[in-house]
Amino acid sequence: MSKPAYDSRLADVIKAYMRAHGLNSHQEMARVLGVDRTLVSKYLNGTRACRDVEQLRQFAQAMDLPSETFGLLDAPDQAEEERENAVTDWRLIRQTLNRNRHALSAAAARLYWDPIRIEGTACITQPGWMASAPMDLDSIRLDFNPDAPGPLLDGGEVESEPYRPLRPNGTRFGRYSQAIRAIAQPSLFENRTSYRLLDASFDDSGGHMAFGLTTYFDMVDVCEVIAHETAAVWISRRDGNLTLDDLPFRKRVGDLFDTSRRPVLPSINTLTIRRAPDGDTFFLHRRGSTKVTLAAGLTHIIPAGVFQPAAIGQSNVARDLSLWRNMIREFSEELLDAPEHDGSSGTPVDYDAEPFRTLTEGRRTGKVRAWCFGIGIDPLAPASEILTVTIIDSDVFDAAFAGMVSRNAEGDLYPSETGAVGIRWTPANVRRTLNHEPLAAAAAACIALTWKHRDLLLP
Repeated sequence: MSKPAYDSRLADVIKAYMRAHGLNSHQEMARVLGVDRTLVSKYLNGTRACRDVEQLRQFAQAMDLPSETFGLLDAPDQAEEERENAVTDWRLIRQTLNRNRHALSAAAARLYWDPIRIEGTACITQPGWMASAPMDLDSIRLDFNPDAPGPLLDGGEVESEPYRPLRPNGTRFGRYSQAIRAIAQPSLFENRTSYRLLDASFDDSGGHMAFGLTTYFDMVDVCEVIAHETAAVWISRRDGNLTLDDLPFRKRVGDLFDTSRRPVLPSINTLTIRRAPDGDTFFLHRRGSTKVTLAAGLTHIIPAGVFQPAAIGQSNVARDLSLWRNMIREFSEELLDAPEHDGSSGTPVDYDAEPFRTLTEGRRTGKVRAWCFGIGIDPLAPASEILTVTIIDSDVFDAAFAGMVSRNAEGDLYPSETGAVGIRWTPANVRRTLNHEPLAAAAAACIALTWKHRDLLLP
């Protein structure tokens, strides 16, 4: 039998929710809860209590919190109540993280004085990881080492414990990915074999990247803990001024460019430009805050995806160790909303099928040009970012993406401008995007670098 409903945490939870979502007025919070502004004020100042079970359930649902937050199950003992409170706080910090990644990336970038800020963005790099000018993908050599030693850290360190709450049975989640799956799982959250960056170098003779293997959750267990810790301290500081001494787990990770210390799982981020006689256009993607793990809630370029083989098995790992093949699979998934090649099957991808055939043939004939700038890191969740741009002549683009969607499994494409396919590649639009969109760090870097090298890339 349920105990009488109570709301001892209602005011605290409302305050935490407002802070997490950047709500500055009782009126804004009232719209979330579906009540009058004066009622929110009374809840917050303690002059009004809520004892109505259904009302409390509705409040919990409106704030995306479990009903247990307001004691709507059997009365817990003190330890259970503390655990539930900790889980609620963890969930609210996760919400804060996913709704403030743009500001948090900027705050995280300020923690480091030695890395290079790419074109003034929050995306950071180091000497040797960036080319002096865009490189054709064919000039970049990829090597694979299946016997590379594992990283030193795996996310189970004592410094990560505050961000791995207790399970209902009283034991602590061993990994952050387990907590995400149990408490706040996004729509797309699968553990997949992925390529782990071991080394990289770019110079005038070309580029080189060396890879081993890791898994998606290996990266989440470290990189998203770093991000969660940053969000938790950022909430408490409010002024955005963080130091590494405030962040024990980030400090334990140390040098973000030392690939031996943590699993460095790169994403390939591609700015797509449609080249047309009536003007070039580009494309942006708003990633759903509850759909994805990395760059959730941010504006991104399209496509962007983790570098991973499309199917299981040693032969597929070797076959798919290709920047281009990963990019064209992401083109298909994000622009056409095709099913993901998620690495769960042993069946290899048919790269002679469409749209792969059209895009690869376009590259052979010079109607598709794919370039790489190098590698950067988003300092908030430092998984690493391979920065690329692909320029596609309009006839090839329109043939490959005749069924282009406005929404896919990861979020929404920005609407095309009137009379255009995409957003016009103009100084005003580039400036507006860089200055006013909540861009993922890698997206900002790719746009800024493409604009910097536009005379070479878009002659």
